[in-house]
Amino acid sequence: MRTAPRLRLWGLLLLATRSESFQRTRSSRAQTRLHASTTLPELLEALKPYAPVRCIVVLPGAGAILESAVDASRWTMSESTTPTGKTLLTCKIADGSSGPPPFELHLDVDRATKATLGVSPKTGGPIVRVMDGDGAGLVTLLPTGDSFVDDVVGKLGEEVDLVRR
Repeated sequence: MRTAPRLRLWGLLLLATRSESFQRTRSSRAQTRLHASTTLPELLEALKPYAPVRCIVVLPGAGAILESAVDASRWTMSESTTPTGKTLLTCKIADGSSGPPPFELHLDVDRATKATLGVSPKTGGPIVRVMDGDGAGLVTLLPTGDSFVDDVVGKLGEEVDLVRR
């Protein structure tokens, strides 16, 4: 009796899925998240070990671009509500003087709904883009360190939903 080629293929696939090497591969894939969720403060906290971080903000219409390199390991973060009702996450570095801090970034927590993490095709280094629900960029962050991709992207994935807890 001859087995039909189609049945033989299904038998090989079934056998392959039960093999130890396939199961190891499948479980290791499960540990690398393809899509996760976190809060905006947790995402920015994950950048602290990869300082300095270059922060880039492009104003609508590209009339201006603001770039700053900052020691993210020194960031302090706090949320506040503006008189208009927006909730802002403030990341800043205070230098102890009575004047304005040398670095301060405010992000609208309700508008920041997703982020992408990966490798920049332009620089070849790590990149994090924080975006609104329409995919418009709010801020681009370029952390330092080759291990960022393995450590943070390996844990969170390449696309992250930013949620409120």
